[in-house]
Amino acid sequence: MKSWVRTILYFLAVILITASVTAGITVSILNQQREDVVVLSAEEYAEISQLLFLDEIIERVQSESLNDPPSREELLNAAAEGIVTALDDPYAAYYTAEEYEAYLSNINGQYNGIGILVGQPDAQGAPVLDVYDETPAAEAGILPGDIITAVDGASTSNLLLDEVAAAINKEVDERIALTLKRDTETLEVEVTCAALNLKRVTSALFNQRTGYIRISMFSGNCATEFSDAIKDLTDRGMRSLVIDLRNNPGGSLTDVVSIADTLLGKGTIVSVRGRLEAEGKEYSSNAKGVEVPMAVLVNENSASASEILAAAVQDFEAGIVVGMTTYGKGVVQTTMQIEGNRAWLKLTTDAYYTPKGANIDGTGVTPDIEIDLPEELKGLAIDEIEQDDDAQLWAALDYVRALANETEE
Repeated sequence: MKSWVRTILYFLAVILITASVTAGITVSILNQQREDVVVLSAEEYAEISQLLFLDEIIERVQSESLNDPPSREELLNAAAEGIVTALDDPYAAYYTAEEYEAYLSNINGQYNGIGILVGQPDAQGAPVLDVYDETPAAEAGILPGDIITAVDGASTSNLLLDEVAAAINKEVDERIALTLKRDTETLEVEVTCAALNLKRVTSALFNQRTGYIRISMFSGNCATEFSDAIKDLTDRGMRSLVIDLRNNPGGSLTDVVSIADTLLGKGTIVSVRGRLEAEGKEYSSNAKGVEVPMAVLVNENSASASEILAAAVQDFEAGIVVGMTTYGKGVVQTTMQIEGNRAWLKLTTDAYYTPKGANIDGTGVTPDIEIDLPEELKGLAIDEIEQDDDAQLWAALDYVRALANETEE
C-alpha cells in the first residue's frame, strides 16, 4: 500500500475514534516511526475499507489498462460524476473548479458564450428560449424555438441545464458546432464564443401609465436592475404594472426574495424545508410594496424562482397571474465546496412552499386567467412577438388598466 494511502487512513481513523467502543476492532496503523493503536467499530472500519475500493480501481486502471488511461484526477472526477448520476435528483451536478467558474459566470450575466437562453432539456434536446441581440448566436442565425440536439457531436437529450450551458459557453474565440432541430429541418451551425455582458431586466412605460418589466432570469444584478426599474417607472407616473416572467427558467433564491421584498407588502414570501427538518426557514418581506394594480405573465417555461414570485403575488393577493400553468419546479438546490477550491457539488436540498403552504413541484402555478398563444408564436422570443399579437400581454394589460381606472374614479 502506498505511503500516502496509509497517511489518509491514519487521519481518517483518528477522526472516527470513539470515546468508548464496546465491540470494536483494533487496527494497527504504522505512521513513520511509531505505531498507534486505534479502536474502531466494525462499521467504521468498513467505511475506511470502502475508501480503498475506489483507490484500488484507479490503480488497476492506470497500471493494467491496455489503453492509455486518464489521469488520476480525471478518474476521480468521473467517479464523482457517477455518484451524482446515481442520485434520484435531476438537478444535481458535480463541477470541477473550471466548470464551476463557467457556471458562476453564466448565472452572473458576464460570461464567455454565444448569447442564448436555454430551457430545461428533454428527450429531444435543449430548447432555445431566447437569442440576445448582437451576439454570436444572433449573427449565426440561431432562432428562439430551435432545439439544440447536439453540441460538438454530443447529444443534449435529457442533460442537466447546467451541462448544456457548460457545453456552449467556452473561451473567447473558441468555436462550437451545434446541431439544431427547426421544425422538420436539421441544421448544422458553427458559432464562435465571445465575451458577453447581459442585462436580465428590461422595462417600458405603456401609454404613460402602465409599467412593464421583463425579467429574463433571476441572476447577475437583476435585483438592483428591478429596483431601479420600479423607481424609474414610479417617477414617470406608473399607475399599474405588468411583470413578464415568461420563458424565465429561474435562478437565485436570494434574488427572487429581494425582488419580492421590493414588490410586496409585509409577509412570508416563501419557506424552504429540507428532508430532515421539522421546521423550515422562512423568507419574508418587510417593505411597503408597490401599491398599484399588478399582473404577472407566465408560461410553461417559467420555472423555479419565477414560480416563487408568481405564487407569492397570488397568495399575497397583490395581483393576478396570467398565461399558462408554469413548469413545476418546487425544489431548491444548494452548491457546496468540496476539498478546498478543487470541486463543487450541487444538490437538491430543500422543497419550497408558497406563502399559503403549497408545494408546486410537478404541478406548477395555475394562472388566474389562463390564455395561450397561437402555435406560430410559441417559438418566438418574448420580445419578438408583436405587441398587437400578444394575447397574454393584452389580457394582463386589460386587467390592470381596468383596476387602475376604477381606483382613479
